[in-house]
Order: sequence, then C-alpha cells, then structure tokens
Amino acid sequence: MKTILETNRLLLREFNIGDAEGFYELNLNPNVIKYTGNSAFKDIDEARTFLKDYSDYQQNGFGRWAVIQKSTQEFLGWSGLKYTEKLDETDIGFRLFEHFWNQGFATESAKACIKYGFEKLN
Repeated sequence: MKTILETNRLLLREFNIGDAEGFYELNLNPNVIKYTGNSAFKDIDEARTFLKDYSDYQQNGFGRWAVIQKSTQEFLGWSGLKYTEKLDETDIGFRLFEHFWNQGFATESAKACIKYGFEKLN
C-alpha cells in the first residue's frame, strides 16, 4: 500500500481492495453523502468493484486517498484530489465517517492534499 502523505495524526494512502467494507459502510450514512450527488453502494461487492476499477492514480498520478488514523490504523474515510478533464480542473474532496467529524481530520487531510497538489504536482 503506497502511502502518499503523512500528517501529525493521519496517513493518506492509495485505496486497495481491503478498503471495500469501510468504503461501503461510509456511503451508507445519508449524512455523509448528502451533498455529493452519490448514492450508497448496493453491497460490498459493488464497493469492491469501484475500488478495483478506480483509475485516477494511473490516469492523473493522483486521486482520492484512504485516510488512516496513525494511532489506531483505523480507516476514517477518504480525502484527496480529483482531476476533471472536461472542466480542466482539480478539486479537493473528502468523506469521513460521521463519528470522526468535528475533530479536525477533514481540515488536516485537506490542507495536506492542497499542499501536495501545489508543491508536488504544480
């Protein structure tokens, strides 16, 4: 598993198939996907297929990354950059389990992603 970024409390790494259960459970919470335009995966297999087919790393050299809490090695959700060719834009996004909200994890991961985007990816 390729670690991309490290902050005081977090590791951001490329997704892997082992993230499927966490990915599936994350999207089950309507509060987590409320403003995303996404819907929940129908099952873990659909989440696994999404992860298996996720091609942003190969296409763009970056993408959304799994957010792992260093102290527990727990999957908190994801954060990262996404390039949209049609708009020729890169956005920042994140999605964390609701019980990790209001602890600064989204801000910490997003700041690291933005810094990485400007300093490493220009």
